[in-house]
Amino acid sequence: MKVIPATENRTPCPPDGRWPTFAIFTLPKPFLDPHIECIQRNAIASWRNLGSAFDVILIGDDAGVAEAATELEVRHAGSVDRNSQGTPLLNSAFEIARSASDADVLIYCNADVILLNDFKIALKQILQSGEKHNFMAIGRRTNLDVDQPIDFSDRIAVKRLLEKTKHRGKLAPVVCKEYFAFGRDLFNQIPPFAVGRGNWDNWMVADTKRRGVPVIDLSQCVTAIHQNHDYHHVDANQIDRNGKDNRRRKRCYLAGAEARENQRLAGGKHIVSGSTTSHRLTYNGVEKLFCSRLNLRFWADLPRFARLVYRLFLG
Repeated sequence: MKVIPATENRTPCPPDGRWPTFAIFTLPKPFLDPHIECIQRNAIASWRNLGSAFDVILIGDDAGVAEAATELEVRHAGSVDRNSQGTPLLNSAFEIARSASDADVLIYCNADVILLNDFKIALKQILQSGEKHNFMAIGRRTNLDVDQPIDFSDRIAVKRLLEKTKHRGKLAPVVCKEYFAFGRDLFNQIPPFAVGRGNWDNWMVADTKRRGVPVIDLSQCVTAIHQNHDYHHVDANQIDRNGKDNRRRKRCYLAGAEARENQRLAGGKHIVSGSTTSHRLTYNGVEKLFCSRLNLRFWADLPRFARLVYRLFLG
């Protein structure tokens, strides 16, 4: 992959004279809980603020989704296929997004993650590197408590958010993946994974690397802010609402029936290979990682992963 020096705020006009286009799609939770509504509106508003090159698509017919799309001036794609437990299916969402947009790059992002201008700059930089339609980009998240609406058109408000993230945010383990940016034809066929449950995200990375497609880590250049929330939406009819939230997270990602089905569809957990990349984006451009097949970044981050597992099982 050719290395292209970074630009701070400008992207040279591409050789074909056409600016790249992007579509961010997501499957929001119902807009019923006040805190969930707040953080989802924050996330969607942050994507909307990335500019006209970014199409934003809300998928699903849960309560409040259509209304939020109208109020936030983004698109609403309607219903999505679900499994027997009512959880949306990833393959259906990907098909809907691809049909709804002709964007060069599709981006699946969880509906509680704030993306800022550095994300736009990073993607445009990748597209200058020669892998215009044949890459996937992921990045680590920073966990932060957010309980108020944010005006992303206000530079002072955004600056305060970044300062708060710097001082109070907690970097998540490399196994936690919140967004996937990829050439629109990279995932024409994927298994019917349950969204928001374990193991499918690892499969996305491991399968892409298996096919020899560059997987690029944006963590050094992009601050992705994950707004903390509880897990009352998981098995709400089976677990007492007063139960431990870590127990809910364990069912969501590891022990629940949907997580186990995702593992079966993925052919395993792929925890190590599904958490590391083959390339990374730096301020000097896109670089191939040395000995990427050894998954060194996962092993370097092992203490943070171990603490996460401890909290899930014993916390």
